[in-house]
Amino acid sequence: MALAATFVTMRTPTLLLSLALLATGCAYKNQEADLVVRNARIITLDSANSVHQAMAVKDGRILELGAEQEILNRYSAASTYDAAGHTIYPGFIDGHCHFFGYGLNKQKIDLQGVKSWSEALARTVAYAKAHPEKQWIIGRGWDQNLWEGQATPTNDSLNLLFPDRPVLLQRIDGHAAVVNQAALDRVGLNANSVIAGGILEVRNGKPTGLLVDNAVEMFQKIFDEADEPTKRKALLDAQADCFAKGLTMVCDAGLDAGTIDLIRTMQKEGVLKMRVYAMVADKPENLERFAKSGPIIEDRLVVRAVKVYGDGSLGSRGALLLKPYADVDSIYHGLMLPTQVHLDEVAGWCKTHGFQMATHCIGDSANRLMLATYGRVLGGTNDLRWRIEHAQCVAPEDLPLFAKYTVIPSMQPTHATSDMLWAIDRIGGERLRTAYALKSLLKQNGLIALGTDFPVEGIDPLGTYYAAVARKNSEGVPAEGFQLADALSRDEALRGMTIWNALASFTENDLGTLEAGKRADFVVIDRDILKVEAEQLRKARVKATFLDGEQVH
Repeated sequence: MALAATFVTMRTPTLLLSLALLATGCAYKNQEADLVVRNARIITLDSANSVHQAMAVKDGRILELGAEQEILNRYSAASTYDAAGHTIYPGFIDGHCHFFGYGLNKQKIDLQGVKSWSEALARTVAYAKAHPEKQWIIGRGWDQNLWEGQATPTNDSLNLLFPDRPVLLQRIDGHAAVVNQAALDRVGLNANSVIAGGILEVRNGKPTGLLVDNAVEMFQKIFDEADEPTKRKALLDAQADCFAKGLTMVCDAGLDAGTIDLIRTMQKEGVLKMRVYAMVADKPENLERFAKSGPIIEDRLVVRAVKVYGDGSLGSRGALLLKPYADVDSIYHGLMLPTQVHLDEVAGWCKTHGFQMATHCIGDSANRLMLATYGRVLGGTNDLRWRIEHAQCVAPEDLPLFAKYTVIPSMQPTHATSDMLWAIDRIGGERLRTAYALKSLLKQNGLIALGTDFPVEGIDPLGTYYAAVARKNSEGVPAEGFQLADALSRDEALRGMTIWNALASFTENDLGTLEAGKRADFVVIDRDILKVEAEQLRKARVKATFLDGEQVH
């Protein structure tokens, strides 16, 4: 009896404590959530770099993260997502892409990867036969750098194949195109046409059909006049592909006001869920519109940037260089697309109206010119977050100007791994050694915005990540990596696709990390990309994508 009494006495406090904990757990369970995520490894990227097992979400925002049993005991939820032990990251943000253009491209002839101009022509003929209703035949994606001899094409064969039907075939970067004579006639271009900031190539007194930069822009009206069903399909097609790759926000680099209005309408309808940071295309009618209305700041749409073109691309020799191109027998330096007067005017407009200026600069001369322009307007350290898009070739002595004027470099790691095989021909070894300098530019302000520039490059942000940390292309080439001194660490690359992109788009209070109070945008990956060996990164796959706590893929 004494022993029994002793046992009861000893266990009573434990029993009472258990009952108390049970009662407390029941009380916590009364807290309601819309979604509980469990059985996960959640990489938050918060200031403490904390990692959690579970997360509760309500009304599109994160309520709490913590140990699985704590979250399960505290919250009852209408839905539970079992992550099956996979790793969760903040939703990926593409810092520079062409979301709408990508969708439109899916309705054009796909010329990516063609190994010759003959193959491009064969695809064009097949498309034309399959689409007799199309008034214009439009394709995009050829890249002469992939062909034997790397000769830029002309329109001789196009004129024979399509004597009456206008054809426009854009290079992969959109900065060059080949058109047939019917297309030239349609817009009124001939051998005597002069286009500021562009090239209409003429040989033996006749246009060859090759257009570069502002000459391509002469055909922009074709795309602007696409009907609404075409535009809606483009936006929805692009959204589906983005969600499949773990993207929850895109920064679309250059949209007209009408397309922005359509995006806004479709978001209000609930059919377009993707978050869009829309950069307004640098056109008078767009600036006039937003001078009156001001920026748009909504949950899924932010419009507070102007996209400006400083120069062209390296692949089409439109990038503006301090010294001549290394692979042409001339003193050709590339193209400055706008005038300095125009750049000053737009910079002043942005400063006055509270818009971020985001300028496409590829060549070292264009970067120097724009940094000087920014400097005159910004004056010094600031929080206006103006950006240089691409920043591919920056003279070493100009790097400190990014810090001096607090300019954000917005770069695409896959540009380096796509261009590395031929860029040395364009700019030579000396300039190449300091080009595509991710790490060097990161050091200036402690952040870098990363994107893909899709459809110029592939849409997959995991490809961006691999190119940034391994400095290899999708085939794992070169084996030793390309200019590894400018590779990013795993953590830096991930932040460049999440929180630093949020900072570059003024959305860091809601996006970019997984913390209580922020939007529940996250992606589930089948392996921990912060830890697996580099070559395993090429095998990483998205298992699910959530936006505002809703599973969208």
